[in-house]
Order: sequence, then structure tokens, then C-alpha cells
Amino acid sequence: MSTKIVLPPLKGTKTPPLSPLAAEELRRINNRPRPRQQINPGVVNRLLREVLVEVVLLPSPYAIHKGGLIDHLQITAQGKQKCTGL
Repeated sequence: MSTKIVLPPLKGTKTPPLSPLAAEELRRINNRPRPRQQINPGVVNRLLREVLVEVVLLPSPYAIHKGGLIDHLQITAQGKQKCTGL
């Protein structure tokens, strides 16, 4: 079962533009869903806060989980729009 934990911005309520790292991760997620644990937690928080991605359960790519379901990030329609503008 997936839990959605989204923290408010650290520096007040204004949200600055996506960092180069966050923009690159969004482009990668646009190509295919990625395991949540492969991505920097701060970037995950930012992408979730802006509703650019959503958490879905998909089969694990790791041998240790052998077919188990783990959290993946999948791009949303809003994320696709943002990705085309980057």
C-alpha cells in the first residue's frame, strides 16, 4: 500500500522553478515510470507537490523483490505539459 507524504516548501510558500536535476528526472519519468527509491527524496517531494507525477504500484525491477510491487513515479497530464515546456 502506498502512502502519500508531501511536505510544504522549506523556504516559505513560494515555489521556485524546477532545478536542473528535477527537470531531468521529470524527463526520465516521462519516458517510463521509475522506482521512487531511485530518485532524490527532495525531488520526489517537489514533483508530487506540484502534481507533476503520481505514485503507482508496479512490479519491482529488483531481484530482491522478485515480482513484488513497489512505488513507482508516473507522469501526470500536468507533468507532460510541464515537460514539453522545459
